[in-house]
Amino acid sequence: MKKFFVLALVPFLFTACASVQEAENFANCTYALRSIEVSDYNVDSLSFNVYLGITNLNRREAAAIKKFEGKMYMNDTEVADVNFEDVRIEPASYKNQKVHLTVPMSALNGKLLGLVSMGSATVDYHLTGTATFDTPLGEVPVPVDIGRIGSNN
Repeated sequence: MKKFFVLALVPFLFTACASVQEAENFANCTYALRSIEVSDYNVDSLSFNVYLGITNLNRREAAAIKKFEGKMYMNDTEVADVNFEDVRIEPASYKNQKVHLTVPMSALNGKLLGLVSMGSATVDYHLTGTATFDTPLGEVPVPVDIGRIGSNN
């Protein structure tokens, strides 16, 4: 009976080890707001591209983000939802993930709109959300919280 129990337990242990390894790979990622560029604006909305830098510090394993769901803030004002899926970062490498956002003008006050449209260094950008990746035991969410204050970051 003990042999049967041990044999039944072995696949579970391998799965758990694989899950821990994937979690370690993902935990070895760092995030940064690399660049924010206004791409278009009109009476109704302001569009811009956000470049989120993701660095995989693991030298042996790739990191794979299944999905990212978050919010972008400018000077503490929530302006847009940020979502992307299926991003893979090779070992000891980085990727600048481009996310196109469209912000309704109603979400921006006059001062903030002027600063953003001029590319001002006094705008505080902040991105917060959850990156999710798959493991053999299910999806694992990892919180991400990054900011760029003016041109200092």
